Amino acid sequence: MKGKFIAFVGIFCIAILIVLGADAKGKPDKPDKPGKPGKPKTEWIKFWGDLVGSQPVDGCCPNAGPFPDYRMCLNFEVGGFLAGTCHDGQLFINVYGAGRNRQYKVRFWKEGTDVAIEIIGGVIDFDKRNKILTVTFTDELCVDMSTGRPITKVTFKLVRRPI
Repeated sequence: MKGKFIAFVGIFCIAILIVLGADAKGKPDKPDKPGKPGKPKTEWIKFWGDLVGSQPVDGCCPNAGPFPDYRMCLNFEVGGFLAGTCHDGQLFINVYGAGRNRQYKVRFWKEGTDVAIEIIGGVIDFDKRNKILTVTFTDELCVDMSTGRPITKVTFKLVRRPI
């Protein structure tokens, strides 16, 4: 009698599991929770020294672009433009390298002209509490992005901070 009772309970449990499994397959999955809408990240980006500029920038600077508009004054001669001239162009700034060898890359260019510069280097200082990045470039080589030729050595500071 005990054996029949244990067999009955076992078969009953298996039947319940099969029914519950079949029922679970028939229910639609819950939809994923919608993510938070992406807020445009606006930063104040300021240069002073051999590169001069100061303005708010939205969405700077993912590796694949888009590259934001920026007004930059160059205190050195480049592409036939005199020192001290200002240009409306595109900006790319981001970390370059990893670990102890981390540096910073600054690119600025103006479509349709010979103004296209790249500077890699600088000493990075990031204030985590206030989310302020300061990069100090001292006698770093500025090269022509089109040809790769050196233009001059530049000294300037870059500050990025959220608005």
